[in-house]
Amino acid sequence: MSAYHVKHLLVGGGLASSSAAQAIRALDHEGAILLVAQEIVRPYHRPPLSKEFLRHETTREELFTHAGDWFDANHIELRSARRAAHLDVMRNAVTLDSGEVIAYDNLLLAFGMLPRPLEVPGADLPNLLYLRTLEDAHRLHKAIDKAKAEGRPHTPGSRTGPRGKAAVIGAGMLGVELAASLTQLGLSVDLLCAHAHPWDKFAGEITGKALAAFLEKRGVRIHPSARPARLEGDGRVQRVILGDGRIIDCDFAIAAVGGVVNRELLRGTPLAAEKAILTDAYCRTNVPNIYAAGDCAALFDPLFGKHRLLDHWDNAQLTGALAGRNMAGANEAYNAVNHFFSDIFELTLNGWGEAKKVDRRLVRAARNDNGNPPDLLEIGTDAEGRVAQVLALGHAGDDELLRELVANRTQIAGWEEKIKDPAIPLSALPHPLKANNDAM
Repeated sequence: MSAYHVKHLLVGGGLASSSAAQAIRALDHEGAILLVAQEIVRPYHRPPLSKEFLRHETTREELFTHAGDWFDANHIELRSARRAAHLDVMRNAVTLDSGEVIAYDNLLLAFGMLPRPLEVPGADLPNLLYLRTLEDAHRLHKAIDKAKAEGRPHTPGSRTGPRGKAAVIGAGMLGVELAASLTQLGLSVDLLCAHAHPWDKFAGEITGKALAAFLEKRGVRIHPSARPARLEGDGRVQRVILGDGRIIDCDFAIAAVGGVVNRELLRGTPLAAEKAILTDAYCRTNVPNIYAAGDCAALFDPLFGKHRLLDHWDNAQLTGALAGRNMAGANEAYNAVNHFFSDIFELTLNGWGEAKKVDRRLVRAARNDNGNPPDLLEIGTDAEGRVAQVLALGHAGDDELLRELVANRTQIAGWEEKIKDPAIPLSALPHPLKANNDAM
């Protein structure tokens, strides 16, 4: 059977693939593009699933990366509800789960991540939920509605008060967003943190505890250093039993304990991969004409001199577009400063840089005696005193300056006390918070 041939084959139905398609078409007006999406819908934005879409503040249609007629108008073939089942790098061909063989000149792997499964006894019970896809969000909507109508009362023994209790397992970016959104939807929420504070993978103790205090003021119950030992219930999840024996009652639980790259398509291929597919700064893998972008790729970042798995919205858009341009003949290297963001109630986080390089953290916090949301900056430096990461929690107005601190890997040794003093505007400080460090 002869294979169907395209110039550009994009495997993955998310933002990275749709950004690549748009970038390719801007440079290559004629080459055939086929985008294969495992989900039944066209590519969409995932961040709102835990926030605006979950809270019914945005519509399903507003999630999509492009209008329904955009693919046809740009002569891009969209094959949804299809999974890439086998990759033959010698033949430059991908076999779909339907048995159809697609030959390609250039291939982009942008199939994202899967939720990391919670591995404790009882994790196979119904009502343990995950959130990655639009279908997951619809399933969560049903669980929320049922809990609010029929679930446990917020006040034990009450017959008239609000109902519905949820346990969120995991206090990273997604877990914290879920805890906030579920609380805003009227549920009683317990947030289980594996470590001493939320966001432990990228934020320091002061920032993490400021976030925890903010969440608790808005009704989220924080359980630090709490790991689930097992899940129990009468045919469905009704209790989370912690390692120390404490019991968290719930109507449903959500596991938000990270993601894993599905390596099934990589088996039997020479593609270099560790936790994710390794690429150079051009999004090229070690196999000619195969690129990778988005959550399934670990891009070589020249700024930090290492491969980095950047599983955030900005990265999917940037690397997808970069891979697309290079597939269409450009020769551009990644030169961005990675950015990530989150919204929790009325509090906004913006971050830049690499937490794994942080050796010391400086915190610049406005005084807060009246329970307002925190306003703080956390500046993380490496062992040589150069800025490796900046977090802005509830802080606005200095985004470009903060990004530049990371972009320039600014040396701030000797300036720590002035930087930490919120009475001195960052913009008023002389070097090193400028484009170079000549004054040092």
